[in-house]
This record gives sequence, structure tokens and C-alpha cells, in this order.
Amino acid sequence: MNTHPENCLCCRGLSRRDFIAAAAAATAAFALPKLSAAEVKAGTPPMIDIHFHHNSDGLPAPGSKDAGDPTMMAIGKRNDAEVITHQKNTGAILSVILGANDSTTAFARRDPKRWVTFAREPVDDAGARQKVERRLKQGAIGIGELKETVACDSPAMLQMFEVARDFDVPVLMHFEDELWCDGFPRFHRVLEKFPTVKFIGHAQTWWANLAKGYTPKDGKSPKGPIAVGGLTDKWMKDFPNLYCDLAANSGNNALTRDTAFARDFIVRHQDKVLFGSDCICSTGVGPTCITVRKFEALAALNLDEKVQAKIYRDNARRVLKLKA
Repeated sequence: MNTHPENCLCCRGLSRRDFIAAAAAATAAFALPKLSAAEVKAGTPPMIDIHFHHNSDGLPAPGSKDAGDPTMMAIGKRNDAEVITHQKNTGAILSVILGANDSTTAFARRDPKRWVTFAREPVDDAGARQKVERRLKQGAIGIGELKETVACDSPAMLQMFEVARDFDVPVLMHFEDELWCDGFPRFHRVLEKFPTVKFIGHAQTWWANLAKGYTPKDGKSPKGPIAVGGLTDKWMKDFPNLYCDLAANSGNNALTRDTAFARDFIVRHQDKVLFGSDCICSTGVGPTCITVRKFEALAALNLDEKVQAKIYRDNARRVLKLKA
């Protein structure tokens, strides 16, 4: 029995313009909740986490592209209650869940003031474009995390960037040369081709390229002083549509390997840096929590309150079009 209203968006034919308008309206409706006194902990800034993963489908399916990813395997051991506990303990007032599937979408809809989703399908799978478009029509507010075994400028990737352009949503990229989204030194061509798409950079190759002259032989998590003039820093300056998040251990490494450079980088790009965790622990506390380590690393930079507010909340509000 069809119980959908006559004008249900998923049941009637709409033009692309109608779909885009509907998605934009859904995005604008999100309001950010206030934390209760019990959720606010000393030394934990209220923040919007733009990089978090849900796992209610369990471990990645054998043979899937995520089956050999240690991060996804660890996430697969975390249940819904632990997901909620982690984000509350880290002070998240709203979290973006990446790579939405049916169960993730259902989870987010239980508390839409605390959870929103991005859409992601393996870009070279049959029907990937249509599947991502469907998620966006259902209310996803971005695309990603694109963590793909194809080059970052391949035709399969370009079709996703076309979708992002058509729906006016950001794209979050995992750059890890020789593994995922390979070809980072060529990514400036993508930025030029899609000037209206907001790209959010993340992961090992993204942060390693803070340093001028970086090559893969330097390792995925290089240590020590950073030579000014790397591709990441240059492109953040040159391209208004390029942003970054601080997620994962790769973000922590970027904040701690050369603190003078890190502080200068964040101050110079203070309107384009967003907080993300990518943490796989279930508690949100203790020495294994990537988010806690990130708070410590940011605190050590002695950023002023205005810059901190941008990093933790305000930039995400603007880039993701969240209602303040």
C-alpha cells in the first residue's frame, strides 16, 4: 500500500533543478543543537566533526574495496551506542557521517540535529553516479569520503565532481598516492576544471605535501621541519574552492611535526581549515583517542579564540551550509 503523499519527492518526477533546490532546502533546515551541561567537559571545545564514520552494517563485506582497510575493519567493531558515546565525549554538537548507506541514513534520521550524512559509492562501480545522486536527493549534504583505487583525475572521479557541481555540495577527498586517489600533483587541473565545487583535502599525501620538494620516498608521515612552498599550502592559497580537514593521525602529524609552521598555516588559512576526527575508538577519551590528541595538538598552537571558533565550528557551518 502506498502511503506516500501525492507530492513526495521520491515518487514524482522532478527536473534536475527541482532536485537541487530540494536538496538545498533540506540542508538549510539543519539547526545546530546546544550541548547539555553533562556533555560539556572541561578542556573539550564544542565542535562540528566533519569527518566521522558509522558502522551499523558491521565489518566490510569480504572482497569489497574496504575489506583490506584497517580503519574500516576497526570501525566495523563499533556499535551504534559506542558511536554516540564517542561523539558526546568529544564534545561534538553535530557530526558528518561519511559514506552513507541505508543503515547510516536511518541512523542519522533518528537525530537529525546531531547527525548529517555525505554520500559515497565506489566511483568505478556500475551506477555509482546514480546512487550518489539518489543519496543527495534523500538529504545527504556532500560527497565523500572519496577513498578510491583510481586516480584523482580519472573519468570515474570526474563524474562525481560533476554531480557535486550540479548539486552544489562539497567533496571530501582522501589523498594517498599509490593507493587511494592517486595523482595528487595533477589535482590542480581538477580545481581549475571545477571552480564552483568546494573540495576538502585530507589524508597522508595531502598533508605530506605541505613541504616543498616532498616525494613518496619521504614516507607517508614525514617528520621534522617543513620547507615552505609545498603543493598543499600553495594550492590552498591559489584556489578559493580548496579546503582541508584535520582528521585522522595524518592531521595530527601535520599539527605536531613542525608546530611553528602548523600555526602559521592555520592562521593564514583560518577560513578554510575544518575540524574532523576520523577516530575509530568507541569512548572518545584516553590515550588511544585521535580526537583527544588533536585537541592537545591544537591547544599547543596557542591560536586565538576567533581562529579556534572558525576551525572548530564556524567554517563547517559556512562550507556545509548549516543553519547557525
